[in-house]
Amino acid sequence: MTKITIRMQAETPPVESDSEDPLSSRGPTPEQQQQQQPCDPAEALNQLNAELGVLRETRSDSALFSAYSSHPQVFNDEHKMAFLHTENYVVKAAADRMFSYWEARADLFGEERMVLPMDKSGTLNPEDSLALDQGLLQLLPQKDEEGRGLLFFDPSRHDKKIGYSNEGMLRVIWYMMHVAMEDPVIRENGFVLIVYPKQCKPEQIDRDLIAKGTAIIGSVMPLRWRGFHICHPCSSYNKYFPLVKMLSPAEIKDNIVVHFGTEARVLEYMAEYALPANRLPKEIGGGEELNYKNWLADRKDSEGEHALRVSAPLPVVASPEPTDTDEVMADAPTSPKASTKAKASTAAARPAQPAAAAPSSKSTKATGKRSSSAATAKSTPPEADSAKSGATTGKTRRPGRKGDARMHRAVTLKIENPDVS
Repeated sequence: MTKITIRMQAETPPVESDSEDPLSSRGPTPEQQQQQQPCDPAEALNQLNAELGVLRETRSDSALFSAYSSHPQVFNDEHKMAFLHTENYVVKAAADRMFSYWEARADLFGEERMVLPMDKSGTLNPEDSLALDQGLLQLLPQKDEEGRGLLFFDPSRHDKKIGYSNEGMLRVIWYMMHVAMEDPVIRENGFVLIVYPKQCKPEQIDRDLIAKGTAIIGSVMPLRWRGFHICHPCSSYNKYFPLVKMLSPAEIKDNIVVHFGTEARVLEYMAEYALPANRLPKEIGGGEELNYKNWLADRKDSEGEHALRVSAPLPVVASPEPTDTDEVMADAPTSPKASTKAKASTAAARPAQPAAAAPSSKSTKATGKRSSSAATAKSTPPEADSAKSGATTGKTRRPGRKGDARMHRAVTLKIENPDVS
């Protein structure tokens, strides 16, 4: 069974002590506070290279450093800046997300194929094509009024009876997230997830797929998740909502908006979140008609004639042995002069980054023109029991590789104690 690693801010359990420490309840240490502070983008890039160098000393057997050792060309500044931007240039959080990303990528695609280009030919096998054809997760043609990408998830399109596995569908979700990341505007502004479970049957509510898919979207991919709307929940709502909320990022879990009521009423509420009806799919009453088959055909053309053929792995490139941990995974020496070069190369590769960090999650919790607290009051979800609902995420170790025992313990702790951050 595929293991998806969920990033935790504290990977090791607290040390038990017989004596009470009066300072233990006074919050993070100065060093921990420093690690949580955002940096200037160019300086953050230098610090991330150093942080990864330190991490390599203890986790050299991880998927991240395995990929880097054989294919260092994948780890350019643009790749690393994506994780920094997602985490508001907090270096430690970006390093944790990057580590989790490569662990999950190796789990899903295998260590040989995890470094292939993220397209249908490089990463998806024939079985996965069956899952891709379903259109479970689609990128809508238009963005919302805030310039955020719109991802539409319809669980009624999930049907494993046709011959694909959950792992295949998870690879498709991963692929679709990378399609969204190709848009520089979405990379800058993030995305909003719209879930439409109205037509799904109870057997289509797959807890394993929901848990791992939520972990991929929210805790692994280097893309900002900026809003979450569930429209017309089905009768099995109580079975999946607690699990989704538990596994969502902290800045999202308290701002999930559930829309009940008539079609017109739901569209009215959505418009208050910068989501006008003409940009929403017809499935929920909007004006956007989705033609997924045409989208797949266009995608095949954009990826070239090789799109349906299996690609060989990228050639292995020997990586030089670093003489200093600060130089590990760095594209250039970490000097003031290099900082200027890093900033220039990053600006050329993607939209200009802010000189200061983005607002904190507390200041960006609103997902549109209207605050989430007001919406939650109008569409309060039914109470449900979420105890131990995520037991399927993450104890299986990948054959042939040393497992991550600390991360496994962290996932188990999170599942059993949802309030732990």
